[in-house]
Amino acid sequence: MFNDLFKTLRALFLGFNIPNRHTARREKIILEYKNQKPLHEAFSLVMKKLIEALLSQGKYKYQLSVRVKDIEKLEEKIERKHNLGARYKRLSDIEDLVGIRIIFYTEADKEAFLKDLKNEIMGNIRIEEIERDSGYMATHAIVSLGRRRLKLVEYEPFKGLKCEIQITSAIYHAWAELEHDLIYKDINGLEKLYPDKYKLAKEKLREILNKYIKRAVAEFEEVMREINDRKDWGGK
Repeated sequence: MFNDLFKTLRALFLGFNIPNRHTARREKIILEYKNQKPLHEAFSLVMKKLIEALLSQGKYKYQLSVRVKDIEKLEEKIERKHNLGARYKRLSDIEDLVGIRIIFYTEADKEAFLKDLKNEIMGNIRIEEIERDSGYMATHAIVSLGRRRLKLVEYEPFKGLKCEIQITSAIYHAWAELEHDLIYKDINGLEKLYPDKYKLAKEKLREILNKYIKRAVAEFEEVMREINDRKDWGGK
């Protein structure tokens, strides 16, 4: 009986000294990222150069932005995902430390570029179609450099690094900017303060998306097809 009590007290005592597993993992990931952040910044420039060359070759009209995730944003992401039940065990589990966003005028250009990307990236690529209820619509490509490039001295340090390329069209991008702050990030804290209002806002945004935004995209695509067809006819 005494032994059982001793074991129980010992377990309780040791338990108070064991750090929270999630906290320990988060701190380990953050420290590793702090040490590797300059490498990710260099990787972002390499990926930007490769993507811009591909875009120029295809003569696309586009806007491009590149970012390397801030330490604070990484901490926020780890906590947000943890609260949703997702647990990062290591830094390599996080695939959007380097991000490139490409905005095309049309969905047609977006689809054409995706084909170019698959054919020319010379590396590993995973395509995901992202569509949230409130309106965010984009294609995400998780890309890493292939063996042929990694054999070259200038690319060798980037082995194992990943870049998330977010690809969308202009109208969907404008809509996504609204959705991102109001719903996805919930910058006003509406979901916690007024969950009913938050739910109503999501439903209204979904209604606007389905009634107007998707229709606007489809009609704009049709106009652009007609314009391009006239070019093919020599303007006649």
